[in-house]
Amino acid sequence: MTSLPKKKIRVHFRKPVTLLRYEGVSTVCEESRCPNRYECSAAGVATFLIGGRVCTRACGFCHILTGKPPAMELFRKKEEKEILDYVTSAHLQAVVITSVARDDDEEGLANHFASITRKLLDARVDVEVLIPDFHANPALLNIIASAKPTVIAQNMETVKRLTKKVRPQAGYERTLNVFRYLKKEHPNIILKSGFMVGLGETLSEIKELLQDLQEAGVEIVTIGQYLRPSQKQLPVEKIYSENEFQDLKMIVQDMGFEAYEIGPFVRSSYMASRTIEAIKQKKAKTAPSRSIPPSYRNIEDKNR
Repeated sequence: MTSLPKKKIRVHFRKPVTLLRYEGVSTVCEESRCPNRYECSAAGVATFLIGGRVCTRACGFCHILTGKPPAMELFRKKEEKEILDYVTSAHLQAVVITSVARDDDEEGLANHFASITRKLLDARVDVEVLIPDFHANPALLNIIASAKPTVIAQNMETVKRLTKKVRPQAGYERTLNVFRYLKKEHPNIILKSGFMVGLGETLSEIKELLQDLQEAGVEIVTIGQYLRPSQKQLPVEKIYSENEFQDLKMIVQDMGFEAYEIGPFVRSSYMASRTIEAIKQKKAKTAPSRSIPPSYRNIEDKNR
């Protein structure tokens, strides 16, 4: 494995296009300083951020502002209208909706997810929701799942040993319990999770994480290099080489996950509309099977 160089690493991104204007709606692309935001923007893809721009949790890797957010009702209708207006005017076929954590009003956030999902589906737009863990509360998970999004994602972010350091207000088993519950009670919804490498994990810990996700019912995984958003977040412990990402891809393939995105700049919502489209095409051809065409498995190869 490649050790992190002692000198500072500077990553430069070409900016051939300006970011799409999302009618004032916050996107996690910008709030979290995602390295793919220019590429996705050029393709008309974004992950819309709901629940405001202030998170009640303070994860060690995340650049989103932490604090006490204003009451959700102050902007819930505005967020919903602006997202729907933009998505319909841009004729998008699939979107991702994610949120900050709102431990102060989890029920309100769950209903917000469900309401937007239903209205997008009514507009013939496919929906992937990337949700907080909602403390694995079945009642809140049912609210979201009852809206019938195509995909429900919840990111594990890191291996078991590092969870307290990386996600101090979350929990490894809690996230697995989210998937276990959804798999049992809502089996027709595709489950997805993502995590980062470069935070100090070992290969055996990565394998353990993948096995735990698979056993919990997760069908799609994403793996990307952790890149420090600013000096306030956790430092990068290791930069993975291309060969090491290839090794991770082989592990995921051998384990039989239905689909994956693996690469240095991959993030959980990276070009997620392609995932939804691949799932739709497969469902149209084969039922009840939900396996994804081999062409999707190699999407990351085209992005190198």
